[in-house]
Amino acid sequence: MRELVRWVESVHPPSSGGSWTEIDKGGSDRRFWRGDGPAAGLVAVAYGAEKAENARYADCAIFLRERGVSVPAVLAHDASAGFMLLEDGGDEDLWSHREAPWETRRELYVRALEQAARMHAVSLPDAEHAGVVQQPFDAALYRWEQDYFFTHFMAGGGEDGVSLRNNLPLEEQAEQLALRPRVLLHRDFQSQNILVRGGDVSLIDFQGMRGGLAGYDVASLLYDPYVPMSAGEREELAAVYAGLAGRGDAAAWGEELCACARQRLMQALGAYGFLGRTKGRRQFLAHIPVGAERLAALCEAEPDWKPMADAVRRAAQRGF
Repeated sequence: MRELVRWVESVHPPSSGGSWTEIDKGGSDRRFWRGDGPAAGLVAVAYGAEKAENARYADCAIFLRERGVSVPAVLAHDASAGFMLLEDGGDEDLWSHREAPWETRRELYVRALEQAARMHAVSLPDAEHAGVVQQPFDAALYRWEQDYFFTHFMAGGGEDGVSLRNNLPLEEQAEQLALRPRVLLHRDFQSQNILVRGGDVSLIDFQGMRGGLAGYDVASLLYDPYVPMSAGEREELAAVYAGLAGRGDAAAWGEELCACARQRLMQALGAYGFLGRTKGRRQFLAHIPVGAERLAALCEAEPDWKPMADAVRRAAQRGF
């Protein structure tokens, strides 16, 4: 921390003499500190080499801000040291409003979806040319997420997934999603990655952005296991996004959203199993019951996916 503070004071001298409080943030190898006193309004970041995408955060932020997407400004970046200095986007996120009345939450979700639609409208070829995107969502990446789910969630729950996998249209889902037109995707568009300040929102943790389906981002938000949301609220917000993005074919949009929600929830449950069991961050295990039930409910609604519903519920009940 001392080395980071010295660097911050060298690139931003007015922060000298400020105090710093660590922010407990997510499951990555990055560490964050919020400044106070002369350092107020700043967030200092130290990141390691566990994920190469962390070094691209600054370039991603600059790219998005130049195209009108609301993200905190990057004030300085030293890639060799793994240090960043960011504008402080505030200590509230969408998750912290999870118990607010729906009328209040709805407005914040609409603001978030407005930013998503703005990001999705950015030229994907421009992002590729700028080198700020990772491997696009293709069939192989969808299959990787499915494998991640079966390895770290289903196996962790004691479920023998071989016969189950053979009776699910996993390959078909991966291939069909890969054929759809791609947009510039956030990739982890959930409540803790949407900061709230004065009724406005800004996006963080977009360093994994890539080409993919708009439905994946929207499903990540609307089926987010971190927050309560009714089916009616979810349907209302899905229609809001469709209007913002000009998605006039309700049937096609609904099909994309449901398929992406299955895919995203499999990825999330795999991540909870990996972080909770392998990494020992057991706080992530608390999100398994909600995530599993949401995936099970989606699977029950589709005949080809029904075998997954009971298996997911059994895996969640066995615990970790």
